[in-house]
Amino acid sequence: MTGEAEETPGFLVRDTVALMTPISNADVLAAICALNGCRCDVIEFKQGTLAVMVDDREGLADRAAAGVSTFTKEAVLLAMERRDGLLTVVRWQGGKRGEELPPGLALDRAPEAVVALMSGAMTMEKFLAHVPDKVHSGRMGRWRAFWRLRRLARQGRREQRDVGR
Repeated sequence: MTGEAEETPGFLVRDTVALMTPISNADVLAAICALNGCRCDVIEFKQGTLAVMVDDREGLADRAAAGVSTFTKEAVLLAMERRDGLLTVVRWQGGKRGEELPPGLALDRAPEAVVALMSGAMTMEKFLAHVPDKVHSGRMGRWRAFWRLRRLARQGRREQRDVGR
């Protein structure tokens, strides 16, 4: 050993706050998060969407999960926080906090990239490089988010009407 203090890579030190949801449209989740004052990057997967918060304030996972789960009502989502290397996963549904889940079981069917990010094995930059075409930004103001949700709702109704013809 050279006597120099070994440095821990920054991505292992950085806390991470994220929501895993069954919402299939990343634009919708990005707008819902922004409407609730949570800036994030949203990534679309076959299993749903993952919203990774830009900042890692204490209590942000609960605030974001409460807002999104109130909006989606029936959908179950997972609020995940990695703090000091410890991963916590909490189930949310209908705006109500559920039980804390064992991380291994909660992430059993999650995409590999999500597991790597939440375990600290992958940086956010590397994570986003895996899915560059599926990343949607939730870094917008509340008014812009509100109007985006209205536009997306109109598009959805129009698509449903066109399918019914």
